[in-house]
Amino acid sequence: MTDLEDRPDPARQRLLRSVFEASSLESVAEAVSAATEDEQRIYVERIGSRWRWSLTHRGGSYPLLRIAARFLRVDHNRIMMGFRTVGDDVCVLCADPDEPVPADAWEVIDFDEPASAMIVKERILQAFGSSSPPG
Repeated sequence: MTDLEDRPDPARQRLLRSVFEASSLESVAEAVSAATEDEQRIYVERIGSRWRWSLTHRGGSYPLLRIAARFLRVDHNRIMMGFRTVGDDVCVLCADPDEPVPADAWEVIDFDEPASAMIVKERILQAFGSSSPPG
């Protein structure tokens, strides 16, 4: 195993913060843009005027862990992450699965190809439609 596989990519770790902490739409769009390099389905939620996102998988926690490891560019045996299930068995990452912060609204958005942060932001606002906060 190389040193790169032993530690998560620092830039990707920074982007992953907006999975666990409510963030600006711009921060979430930047992170989701990076995620669309490898993933097509992304979970996004709104909490008040803030946002969070997550990698997602319908197959449970293990495939989700492998996807998260690929995003972080680290071996999946080197990380542990909490998860919860939303909707129709969609697994998403979660800081505290025992006490998740409820979302005001959420959507799973499909991307056909890698998308820029600007495109991601437009897609998020489109998906949330009238449930988006003003401003």
